[in-house]
This record gives sequence, structure tokens and C-alpha cells, in this order.
Amino acid sequence: MRKEKIRPDDYSQRERPKTRLKQFFDIFAHRFLELLKLSLLQTVFNMPLLITIFLFWMLLQNSSTEQAVMAVFLIQGATLVLCLPFSFVGLTGSFYAIKKLIYAEGEFASSSFFYGLKEEWKKGLVIGLIAGFSAAIAVIGVYFFIFSTYDLFTWVRGFGIAIIVIQLIVVLIICYYSVAQSIVYTNKISSILKNSFLMSLMRFPINLGLLILYPTGFIALICIMPITMYVGLGLMVFTSAFGHLVWMLNAVSAFDKFINKEQFPDYYRKGLFKEETKEE
Repeated sequence: MRKEKIRPDDYSQRERPKTRLKQFFDIFAHRFLELLKLSLLQTVFNMPLLITIFLFWMLLQNSSTEQAVMAVFLIQGATLVLCLPFSFVGLTGSFYAIKKLIYAEGEFASSSFFYGLKEEWKKGLVIGLIAGFSAAIAVIGVYFFIFSTYDLFTWVRGFGIAIIVIQLIVVLIICYYSVAQSIVYTNKISSILKNSFLMSLMRFPINLGLLILYPTGFIALICIMPITMYVGLGLMVFTSAFGHLVWMLNAVSAFDKFINKEQFPDYYRKGLFKEETKEE
């Protein structure tokens, strides 16, 4: 029998990545199957949202009158208020499990998913309701400013579309930060939303880029045409946790910069390589 040797430094400090970007590739390479499991678990909570998107486009294609189109948009707005909270409840489980991976706390991500659901589902529900109402406003606003036959000036339509899109972008970014904060800290929901709003503005270019990447890019593929619909659906089912990993790493990086460095030094750059300081 071949003699095996156990490495004494499997989890040594020096083997950890030095940046959050390098940590993404490290987790991607070594915990790929765990992320895939999280994606499938999240899909269970995303199913109502995905079904309503499919139904929306099917009904819209079969609507021939303005009244029918208006009804489809109103129904879609109402269903988003109901479906997005369910998705965000699942997001609390995903973010909790991914936090464990980022902070190198050595738990299986799939089991941590259910623990995160148990602990933080109420906050996820509240945050999801906020996201749902924002999305409903955007959907109904799109109908009013683009599809309705009301006699509006072009600049009014353009300004209205810009407002509803911007509010949705800002609210979704705030919601992602809020779920991440509810996982890492034990603040009240009002404090979580306030801090998330500030961080969403201070890192807006980065946040906007991540939002376009996930989930906007995936949802856009679902909505464009039948061929890309299946591509987008496949990405949502099998790779959503990878998008969550990017968002959680972005949030943790913001927490290090704005919170942990001064208030919680033990959590500052947790999970990353740290230079050992010698005591004099």
C-alpha cells in the first residue's frame, strides 16, 4: 500500500488568496459543485418569477387591443410583488452559504443554505417586497410611457422612462446589499436599508456593472426571443449562485472598506491572506 502524507498546511494563512477577485477564482475552482448545488436550490425559489416572465410574454403576444395589453402589464406588476419576495427569501440562504465560503468557515454550502433560510428569511421577505414593488412600478411605468396611446410629449416619455429605470436599478442594488448585511451583521432592517443606500451610491459604477451582469443580463436573454430564452433560463438555473458569489464578494469588499476596518477588525479581510504582524 502506498504511504500517504497529509499536508500540515492545508488551511494555512499563506495559501489564502490576497484579493477578493482572486478569491472568486479560488472558490470557483475548488467549490464549483457546491455553487452548482446552491444554484439548483435557488432555482426552487426563482421558479414563480421565471414562470410569470414566460406567461407575461405569452399573454403579451396574444394581446391585440390596448385594454388587453394594459391588463397584461398590470397583472405582471402584481405578480412581481408576490414572486420577488419568494426569490429573496431563497437569496438569504444563498448569501449565507456563500458568506461561509468567503470567510473560510469550513461548512458545506448546501447545508448552510437551509440554516440561512431559517435564520434570516423574515428580512429576506421584507427586502423582497421592496424589490417587488419597485419592479411593479417599473413594469407599469413602461406600459404607461411606451405602450399607452396617451398624448404625451416625447421628452415626457423619455424622462418618465429614465426615472422608473433608475429607481429600479438603485432599489435592486440596495436590496442586494441589504441581504448581504442581514447575513453578516445583526442590525435592524431600517439601519440595513440606510447603510445599503449609502454604499449603493458610493460604489455606484461597480454596482451598476454587476447588476447588468447579473441578474439583468440573464433576464434580458429570457425576454429577448425564444432562442435566447432557453439560454437565459439555463444560466439562471445552473449559474445563479456564481452571480450571487460576485455580489457577495462585492458587498464584503464594501463592508471591509466602510465598516470592518474601524469597527470590526477581526472581520476585516476575513478569509484572505493577511500579513502576520510581529509583536515587539
